[in-house]
Amino acid sequence: MPRPRSTSYVLLSLFTLAASIVGVATTEAGCASATPCEINSDCIEGACVDGECKRECADSERDCKAGFRCYAGQCLPDEGQGGGGPGSGGMGGAGGLGGMGGASSSSASSSSSASSSSSASSSSSSSSSSASSGSGGGGGATKGELDLCAADGECEAGLTCEPMWKNGPKRCTRACIADGGCPSGMRCSAVGSEKYCTASDVGKTCANASACNFGCLEGPGYCTVACATGSECPNGYGCMPVGSPPTKVCVKAEAYCESGNTSACIVPAACDTSSLLVGACTLACTTNADCPQRASLLAPWTCTNGLCARPPDVFGPMPGGSSPTEWHCDPFGNTVNLCNDAQHMNFQQFTIPPPPAVNCASPVSFEGPAGDACVDSCRYQGACAFGFSCTAVGNIQGGRIGLCLPTGAGEVGAACANDTQCVFGYCNNGKCTRDCTADGVCPNGTTCTAAGGAAPNVEGMPFRRCL
Repeated sequence: MPRPRSTSYVLLSLFTLAASIVGVATTEAGCASATPCEINSDCIEGACVDGECKRECADSERDCKAGFRCYAGQCLPDEGQGGGGPGSGGMGGAGGLGGMGGASSSSASSSSSASSSSSASSSSSSSSSSASSGSGGGGGATKGELDLCAADGECEAGLTCEPMWKNGPKRCTRACIADGGCPSGMRCSAVGSEKYCTASDVGKTCANASACNFGCLEGPGYCTVACATGSECPNGYGCMPVGSPPTKVCVKAEAYCESGNTSACIVPAACDTSSLLVGACTLACTTNADCPQRASLLAPWTCTNGLCARPPDVFGPMPGGSSPTEWHCDPFGNTVNLCNDAQHMNFQQFTIPPPPAVNCASPVSFEGPAGDACVDSCRYQGACAFGFSCTAVGNIQGGRIGLCLPTGAGEVGAACANDTQCVFGYCNNGKCTRDCTADGVCPNGTTCTAAGGAAPNVEGMPFRRCL
């Protein structure tokens, strides 16, 4: 619905995209300058070396020595099924962090976060023993990782059949220690006394922790997960301490607010009504790394005066998937959308609809054409909010980026007409597939295959899909 325009907003230095989002890119992206840093957590990928963020790997087999795994640009020890990457602890059990109901909440359970340091080490042995003791398949089991299943006995050795989210579909999956040991878009979650790779349910509607893999932010009513930096959260979510005692979890920023209505914001004071065309929630931060992370080719969020500030090309809070889009004028009279990531498209037609006619003097926003929806860019590590999948089919400035595409019911290999009909949000040449660029994982009967040709890399890796 149309939103009232903010009555006071500052002039913004506009960030102009060199190219709009289109289909598969055809040219390599240019090299970006190194990001300055003081500590490793200032870096989205890699480590802080001599004051600059540097990545040492893109592919575990090619770039890391035996016993190590490439995680967020660093070669880290591969401890069994997992790896010691960020986010290795804090994954709660079934109870999760139930009472994270806004900034004043005091009912958050501390059991999951308090035991995170010990659970990571103990789960290594328990997960390994589970896989070797026959809890997974073997013998005549034929279903591989990510295949739908009904029981453990259907899954190949080392895999078990687990629900991807609470009361969700079951798939063959692996035991894990940390998120870095799971396929892209998945999280290492506690299932009973063990930890397995499950789908991310961040953003899924909830009333309490029993509806979530990890915990529920009961005030705004969505599932969340533990994090160390914003790079472990979907774009549109940052990483902020919540509850008592404080636990860093993914907090949604792409939400509408105004001076008299801040219910969607975890921190009521964090409603930005001065620098945007309409009011939008933000979150508290210590460094830029705490803030939401867009695709690397887009202007980043910054931590300014203790709050996450949106990039200058963003004018509103509408989350990915919102349809129709809403539009108004920037301070220079240019028509701009109010999407939280400044990107929009028609998911069914895979086109970018033109903006509507806009009256810059109007006090309210204008709806875009039917079918036009906001779309978030994404990085493989943070993935997308619940109901969306990160697939590298976008093109910005001649470089490939991931887009959060709505998911459907079609398994890999099923017939499809567009991406929204597929479980993994990707339809290629009339068949559902999966973007396996970051992990090489494909359901049985398909192989992770390089796109070939002149297709550019994404996040420093050759684009691959399940064929």
